[in-house]
Amino acid sequence: MKINKLPFYLSVFTACLIFALKSVSAPIDSLEAKLLTTSGIEKIDLLISLSNSYLNQHPQRSLELANEALELSLTLQDHKREATSLYCIADANRVKGDNIKALDFHFQALKLFDQSDDKEGIAKSANSIGRIYRFLGNYPLALDYHHKALYIYYNLENEQGISSSLINVGVVYRNLGKPDLALENYMKALNKSRENNDLKNLTSALISIGNVYWYDNENNKALTFYEEALSIVQQDDFEGEHPGGILNNIGNVQRQLGNFSEALNYYNQSLNISREIGDKNLIAITLKNIGISYKETGKLSQAIQFLNEGKELAQQIHLLRIQRETLDQLSQTYTLLADYKKALEYYIEYSKLNDSLFDEETSNKISVLQLQHELKEKEQQDTIVEKDVELKSTKEKNLRNFIIFISLLAISLIVILWNRYKLKIKKNNELRLLNADLERRVEERTKRFREENEHRRIAQEQAELANETKNRFLATISHEVRTPINAIIGFCDLTIDSESDEDHKLNLKRVKDSSEHLLALIKDILDYSQIECGKMELKNESFNIHKIIESVVNAYYLDASSKEINLSYELGGNIPKFMFGDPDAIRQVLYNLIGNAIKFTDKGDVEVAVIMEEPLLEKDQVKLHFSIKDSGIGISKLKQKLIFMDFTQIDTTESRKYGGVGLGLTICKYFVEQMGGKISVKSEKGQGSEFEFTLVFKVDKNKSVKKEIKNEAPKQLHLLVAEDNMLNSQVVSAFLKRLGHTSKIAGNGKIALELLAKEDFDAVLMDIEMPEMDGIEATEAIRNGDENVRNPKIPVIALTAHALKDYEEKSYKAGMDSYLTKPIDIDKLSEVLQSI
Repeated sequence: MKINKLPFYLSVFTACLIFALKSVSAPIDSLEAKLLTTSGIEKIDLLISLSNSYLNQHPQRSLELANEALELSLTLQDHKREATSLYCIADANRVKGDNIKALDFHFQALKLFDQSDDKEGIAKSANSIGRIYRFLGNYPLALDYHHKALYIYYNLENEQGISSSLINVGVVYRNLGKPDLALENYMKALNKSRENNDLKNLTSALISIGNVYWYDNENNKALTFYEEALSIVQQDDFEGEHPGGILNNIGNVQRQLGNFSEALNYYNQSLNISREIGDKNLIAITLKNIGISYKETGKLSQAIQFLNEGKELAQQIHLLRIQRETLDQLSQTYTLLADYKKALEYYIEYSKLNDSLFDEETSNKISVLQLQHELKEKEQQDTIVEKDVELKSTKEKNLRNFIIFISLLAISLIVILWNRYKLKIKKNNELRLLNADLERRVEERTKRFREENEHRRIAQEQAELANETKNRFLATISHEVRTPINAIIGFCDLTIDSESDEDHKLNLKRVKDSSEHLLALIKDILDYSQIECGKMELKNESFNIHKIIESVVNAYYLDASSKEINLSYELGGNIPKFMFGDPDAIRQVLYNLIGNAIKFTDKGDVEVAVIMEEPLLEKDQVKLHFSIKDSGIGISKLKQKLIFMDFTQIDTTESRKYGGVGLGLTICKYFVEQMGGKISVKSEKGQGSEFEFTLVFKVDKNKSVKKEIKNEAPKQLHLLVAEDNMLNSQVVSAFLKRLGHTSKIAGNGKIALELLAKEDFDAVLMDIEMPEMDGIEATEAIRNGDENVRNPKIPVIALTAHALKDYEEKSYKAGMDSYLTKPIDIDKLSEVLQSI
């Protein structure tokens, strides 16, 4: 069957299927009417048949009929039909979602089937018990019961039962992360089903094999098996489940292949069939998949519409896992819309639902353990009763024989022997009771220990997942904010160099410095996150201390002027210009300290001073003393001990008046101490504050010499810029042109590979976050020589808005040579390019 003709056939088939489903109710109605005129065993069989007919569409009615069959079976003492009725009750509870109750009734049915030596019933119950254990996540127990069923069906030579059990065993192996074993069992079931023309199990085997390949991203193989399953379902003589699930699976494959229009076509076919039949589980799943497809094609409003509809339905039918996935997709969609408030709301709801799922799974596990304990205890009690009866019978027989053969012995000897016998029984009973009590205590203690270990493991996994989600969210926010700010700062730099009016130049410098100030505020949150998880590492590179002081002070010039504050700075004349250290960390400390000084000063002075305390000439080092002094509200002696703690402000009234989240001084303290210094404060309430810290730097004596050498013979390079943001690509191109280089733009990683196959370039400036193919994938493809790239060893320089350490490590691991973050520092960019 060709793929392009499939939607037409599906529409015809869907219409036929809906007509057939509407006509099914007539036989059921006639069977319901027949109930009024039947009795005895015939009525039990009719009730069981109706219960099976109602199972998937009306589970409550199925449960009522099965209970009526059970009552009648008990009255007639028909144990075989009693077992079958219990099995139907268990199945109805499973469809209703009450897995624990279903498990209890399945065990009761299994016991009756075992007593009547009904092998078919035992195998059927074992498979059902294994399926419920799969739902509850207890895969080892599920595997035991499915193997038990498989063994029985092999002995009975029941080919359909063998195929069904092989598929169940395969599903357990797939969930245990063993796809090879799963595929082996699926293929056995497939071959047996073909040989016996068992269409129902053949369809299940094809779908299961397709699922294995789909999970392994082998989409074309998965599609082949799904399409064959669909062709079987379309046959007139097929009796089994509706094709909605298969259509949904094909839609998933098409979506993963990037064929979104075809994926939506299949999803809509599945949705129509599911709605007509009333399969709410599949409706919720399909609505979620349609929403994801619209999100991935950029149709965000339509994505939100379908995701919300799917979320509401999943909530109604208590389908918590689908509800959780839909909430995660809604959070991602609103993030793409830059509606971070909504994104955060859905993310919080998603986190709460994770906790609910954890509680529900824990409750299910406890209920299963309780049920198993009750069943074992009941079996033990039955065994004790049987032994007691047997012991009583034996004892009476022995007593009669003893009286017949020993009646001539003396009465005294009989009394002595009888007393000894009673004493022995008493001691044995006491010993048995003691052993039973000891076993019970050991079992209870072992059970508590296992439960505590399981709770700790699950709690740790939940915490790691929450931390990973938080870091992903922070990375997204950082990237989305840095991208436009890069364009702002870049165009400011370009305009400053071309502007002749000094006032305009000054204003543009203040715009640029204020933008860098905004980046510093965002960096506070990101830095705290990195500090918290132990991933923050300081750099050691050459920087201009004069330029950093001037930049930070200029960033606060307008804030100071608006509050009538005289902002000044003094830089010692003997301080070297270039030294080694982490310029970003120093800039961050100064931003926070000067920003706090202006924030808590309504009118007066803010003075910034940097002096050289002592040169350490033998190691080319200098010791600098930094001071930020203000005439603001001051800090009490008590509060001075608290202000460097996380999320701490002077007090709640100042917090409301002056704002802030209390992270600035925490980050200052961390950075200063990591650089080998110590920060302190001198202040009194109402008399201003002075923050001081001292740092030791190594002087870069060769910096100016290197610049002169580079300026004498600059390299002229031809560069490829992989950047999907139009404004940022214009900024980079302009910077490169100013440095004397030529460049070409590629809108994503895929286009970059095509250009590298056609043309020679000296290096690649690679953005990381791009559509179709991102920078990490593109770099790996270059290093592998994919798409006939001319030079797999070409220098690749990351130029990205991602500022987290994780992305830097991923970039180097992929094969990049350098890592630069936005906003672009033209001096760093020039230095890196000249080093190629």
